[in-house]
Amino acid sequence: MPPLTVDHAEGLAAFRASVAAVADAVRDLPEPALFEPSRCAGWTRFDVVAHVLAGWEELLGGLARRTAGPATVDAASYWAAYAEAGSGDDPVLVLMDQRRWTDAHRRPAAAVARLLDVADRVLAASGALPDGHHGFQGHVLTSGDLLASWAVEDVVHLVDLDLDATPPPAALDLARRTAEALPRDAVPWDPDALG
Repeated sequence: MPPLTVDHAEGLAAFRASVAAVADAVRDLPEPALFEPSRCAGWTRFDVVAHVLAGWEELLGGLARRTAGPATVDAASYWAAYAEAGSGDDPVLVLMDQRRWTDAHRRPAAAVARLLDVADRVLAASGALPDGHHGFQGHVLTSGDLLASWAVEDVVHLVDLDLDATPPPAALDLARRTAEALPRDAVPWDPDALG
C-alpha cells in the first residue's frame, strides 16, 4: 500500500473546508428532512448528523493529545487499520448502537445545534494547532494526516446526507487519493459515491 502523507497546511485547509461544508449543509435543514434516509445503509440523515457530531467531539481530544513521533499510520493506512479493527463487527449491532446514540438527542434540531457548536470548537482548535504528532484511537498520526483523515470522513458523510451540497474540492481530492492508496476491500466507504 503506497503511503499517503499530507502536510499540515494541506490537511488543515481541507479539514476546515469540510467542517464548514457539513455545518452549512444541515444548518437550516427542516427537522422532517433529517428523518429521511441518507445514502448510508440503514441510517437517516439524523443518524449521520449524530455520527459526525460524536466524531468531532472525539477529534477534539485527539487535537489536544500531542505526542512524540514517529507516526504509526498515515492518512491512508489509518483507514486500513480502521477497517481491520471493525471487520468482525456485527453490522446490525453497529446500526443499533448508532440508533441509540441518535435517540439520545431530544429532537433533530438539538443535534444540529450541538453539531454547529462543536463545529465552531473544532475550527478554533484546528486553527491554533501547530504541526506535530497526535495520539488518536490507539495510533500516532502527524497533524496533517489526522486532519486529512477527518476531511475525508466529513466529505464522505456530506455525500451520505444526500443533499444538494457540493463537497469542498480539497477534501474531495483527499478522499479520492485515500481510496486510490488503499486496497478496495480496505476502503470503509463507497468510493464510487464520491464521483
